Amino acid sequence: MLTRHGWGALLLAVATAIIGRFFGVLELFVLGTGIFALVVASLIWVRARRVSLEVHRHVVPSTLQVGEVGRVELRITNRTKVGTSPLHLWEPVSGMGGATLRLAPLHGGESASANYRLPTTRRGTLVFGPLIVERRDPFGLCTMRSEVAGTHEIVVLPSHLALALPSGNGSTGPIGRHLRMRSLGRDGSEFHSLRDYADGDDLRQIHWRASARSETLKVREVEPEGLRRCTVALDTDAGEYTPESFERAVSAAASAVASAARSALAMRLVVGSETDLRNTNPHAAMHALADCALTDSPLPMPLGAPTGDGLGLFIIVSGGPQSPGVAEARRRIGPSDILVVIACTTTADTANAFVIDCTDEADFAASWIAMTGGRVANDRRVAS
Repeated sequence: MLTRHGWGALLLAVATAIIGRFFGVLELFVLGTGIFALVVASLIWVRARRVSLEVHRHVVPSTLQVGEVGRVELRITNRTKVGTSPLHLWEPVSGMGGATLRLAPLHGGESASANYRLPTTRRGTLVFGPLIVERRDPFGLCTMRSEVAGTHEIVVLPSHLALALPSGNGSTGPIGRHLRMRSLGRDGSEFHSLRDYADGDDLRQIHWRASARSETLKVREVEPEGLRRCTVALDTDAGEYTPESFERAVSAAASAVASAARSALAMRLVVGSETDLRNTNPHAAMHALADCALTDSPLPMPLGAPTGDGLGLFIIVSGGPQSPGVAEARRRIGPSDILVVIACTTTADTANAFVIDCTDEADFAASWIAMTGGRVANDRRVAS
């Protein structure tokens, strides 16, 4: 196809030829004919010199979260034996326009590298491509576009913090102290030491072999159990959020997932009424959160009691502590679970509940630390 300069040259050729013919000026007629021939020759040149390129893409880093800046690296190889002219490359990026690259001429079999920045302003699946190559004639009159590489996808994870969960032993904060009291009231399973029998001790904990070698009965003393499980539930009821508070809710749920992963807890993720990932891993959980959306008419979340033994945290992220989702979680929570509410729209009516304030992004980490006795880790990434 003709470029803007090509159309200008074509109009000039026609006008010059007509004027030269009308006034009998042979030089103008010859000039117009020559310009027209140049445009035709440029069209033939562009169509005849087809380009065959092999393109390899690589995204750095391989895992991105909102707010980070990635880089798309392209390795381009000329698969023909004939050299190319200077090439213009265009790669569209969903929701962000695209990237324009210029490539110097490549000899036959030669390779070259190019790259462009990939900003991540929103979570979800980011599609870039197909890669379009544009070649022009030496005079810039004609151009030919062709697709040399298909599309590529990368999932941008929601922004999240690596927060520490209370362990149950020596933890501070309301949740940490409550967890410590709950863990001390359990039998435990990890052997710690032997001690003399005291009235009221469980007879099942008597160590008979050690007692036979001693004048008194010996009892196994075990470490109290800490957290074993963590359930993270994200309420997707549109009536509970503004668009901004829902994004905070998704980030808070991702932070809870990252925290459970750092603590090596058995993890379950519930997102709205459609997603229930039991015994999941952080990679699958983060990808589920990356593509979640609000629902106008939400069904009840599948909040059945989780399987497995030991103490667990049940973290529900919702608009406020009195939302229908929180009420449903409170009714169906398991007897070994501790309910924690992350409120992203309002913190009103927080009586008789562990509530973490996420109504402002800047206050979320401080509220988490104050409530759990945990901390914010330096590494903000989660294993994937």
